[in-house]
Order: sequence, then structure tokens, then C-alpha cells
Amino acid sequence: MCPRRILSRCALALLLPCAALPPAAAQTSAAATWQGTPASVLKTALRAVTAAQVRYYQAQKTYSASMEALGVTPERDVQLQILAAGPSGWQARAVHGQQPGLSCVIFVGSVDGVEAPTTDGDREMAGEEGVPLCDRMR
Repeated sequence: MCPRRILSRCALALLLPCAALPPAAAQTSAAATWQGTPASVLKTALRAVTAAQVRYYQAQKTYSASMEALGVTPERDVQLQILAAGPSGWQARAVHGQQPGLSCVIFVGSVDGVEAPTTDGDREMAGEEGVPLCDRMR
């Protein structure tokens, strides 16, 4: 076990570099200056839909076919759509205004009589449950 005095010096040495930063630098972060690509924005939106569907399912014991019921508000230029939903699964699609003709899709579980969703541009079928799949975007 370290003596208390040595432990205090170590803690102080770790904290000192952070305390020495000017307030503006301490508040600046990579996230604040980073702008996502259309594909990353769409994937984030679909992950938000996934989280909302989990909450909805816990309360209703079925998945929502309505974006309004999920309460997800997408970023500007993003459109979200529930393609199919039921008690055992759901599918959704996201499009970005800067990428016409391209999309991202996601599914969880299965919906009776409905195949996995496909992207608009590449016509790729989503293959891994809960993982957004996107067309190649610029």
C-alpha cells in the first residue's frame, strides 16, 4: 500500500495538467467541432430508433409502426421511416437530403411475410440484426 503522502502527490500530478488548461480550451471537444458524414448521421439516427423501439416494446409488448409514437426527432435533412413492425420485430429506413437515391436500413427480429430491408441505391439486403447497413455514400 502506498503512503498517503505519495498518493496525494500522484493525484495532484494527474489533476494539474487539466487544471492548467484555460477555460475555453477545457470546454472545446472534438465532438463539438466534428461534423458527421451523411452515412454516420443516418446510422446514429437508426440507433436512436432502435433504442426507442426497445423502450416502446417494454411498455407495449409490440414494436411501433409509427415514428411519432417513438418520439425520435431526426436531424435536419434526415428522414426516418418504419417499414414494418409487429410483435416479433421491426424494420426502418433512413435517408439524407444530401444523398438522393441512397439510404441506410436496419431490422430487429422478424415481421411475418416481410424480407429483410434493402438499401435504395446498392439494393443490399440488411443481414445482421440491429446493425445499420448503408449504401456507399460520398
